[in-house]
Amino acid sequence: MTRILKIATTITATTLLLGCGSDSDSIIDELNANRAKWESANIENYQFEQQVSCFCVDETTLPRLVLVENKQVYSQTIIDENVALPLDDANTESIDSLFERIALEESRADSLSVEYEAELGYPTKIDVDINQQTADDEYTIYVSNVVRANDVACTATIEKGLLLSVTDQATQLPVACGVTATAIEDGFSETIVNNDAMCEDSDSIAMLDERAGFYTLSVQKQGYQDFQMENLGIGRDLCHVLTRELNVELIPE
Repeated sequence: MTRILKIATTITATTLLLGCGSDSDSIIDELNANRAKWESANIENYQFEQQVSCFCVDETTLPRLVLVENKQVYSQTIIDENVALPLDDANTESIDSLFERIALEESRADSLSVEYEAELGYPTKIDVDINQQTADDEYTIYVSNVVRANDVACTATIEKGLLLSVTDQATQLPVACGVTATAIEDGFSETIVNNDAMCEDSDSIAMLDERAGFYTLSVQKQGYQDFQMENLGIGRDLCHVLTRELNVELIPE
């Protein structure tokens, strides 16, 4: 089970399930009322921040930006370093899917507490203990900073998907001049030969203008072993790519 953070602000309802009966009815009532708010807003394209607190690997619990298009998750990017993750790597969910998760946990969890945003009704916190007799199966999903595409005025700037710095592994000194860097995804390929007369070794190599995706990156320089990295993820938000900074250490031959 994938988990997800960020503290939410405007909250209108909190409910707790401890077994069945009236508490369960209350959770379903709150769920239906808030889902109706969300659906009446007819929001198909949006982004939000999501994080999970759980007994999971670190990558699973890192705060991420989730981009949704046509009500389907389009991309997910770890906020800290703008590292895009393949959708298969973590079961990040749209707001609509989170409502389904609440309904599922209402039917099976020993304990369920949900908080909702007041105006649009989306869940801001889903706190679950599947089995109170089982250790480490608890998780909490936090949702915040929901932004609708219609509420954003995108700039006309062109953002770089990748800023690549290159250092010598042995000396830790920058050695970007003379580097050839190539990024390949499916039928797309971009190659930068960094041999400009004004080149400085400490300069970053800028690539992938407004191109989100998952790339095979190769870096070559005379006197060094070739470097290659698979699945270099470049994410995006509602307007632009999220620039990822990457340092590559080349090994001298």
